[in-house]
Amino acid sequence: MTGGDALHQWVAGLGQAARVCIREPIIVILLLSGVFTVISGSYVQGGVLLAVATGLAWDGARARHRAGPSAGTPAAQGAGPDAQAKRRPPAGPLAARRQRVLVMVAGVAVVAAYASVVGSFTRYSWPATAAVAGVAAVAVAIGWRRPLRPRLVSAKLPRRGAVLWGGLLVAAGAWELAAYFQQPSLSAISYAHPTISALTDPLLVSYPGRAAALAIWLAVGWFLARR
Repeated sequence: MTGGDALHQWVAGLGQAARVCIREPIIVILLLSGVFTVISGSYVQGGVLLAVATGLAWDGARARHRAGPSAGTPAAQGAGPDAQAKRRPPAGPLAARRQRVLVMVAGVAVVAAYASVVGSFTRYSWPATAAVAGVAAVAVAIGWRRPLRPRLVSAKLPRRGAVLWGGLLVAAGAWELAAYFQQPSLSAISYAHPTISALTDPLLVSYPGRAAALAIWLAVGWFLARR
């Protein structure tokens, strides 16, 4: 392959990634969030958001390029529930219930320990940033290729859910942008026109508030990852 061919393929891949960005609202949201987070002075958080958005766009472009006629079918999504059941002997109801309880107790203990320790760190300090970014990076790495549990993917999104989540995201984004542009500067907080992060300051200023927010963040993140 010549240098010109390699450059042509790279440009074509970049164009396909850009088209994926336009078609996937979550990538656009991550890109905008990352840009404004960097502008406001939170370089690490903004860099993570931009890196995830770029990775999703590039991976989506590669998946579309590799997709064959069977892409999007349950077989292409990985092993389904029936295949999982064949590989794993079914557990009895009592054993399955005990396993769920043990997993739940262990999860609550881990969340409580993490929230207690990380919540004691000063806000925006390097230990707090590393602890939050580390968990987020591990979650992204685990769920990047496939979901945590097999599931059938519908060809169309439920209209009611799409409208609800889309409306919430648009409203939150409009609020955030309006507050940003009405501040004295993009790196200065104005409580006359507060951003969403400014509204959470009274909660996060205390140790119990930070610990509770971290516990809720982990619980909601796990719920979404399981979906």
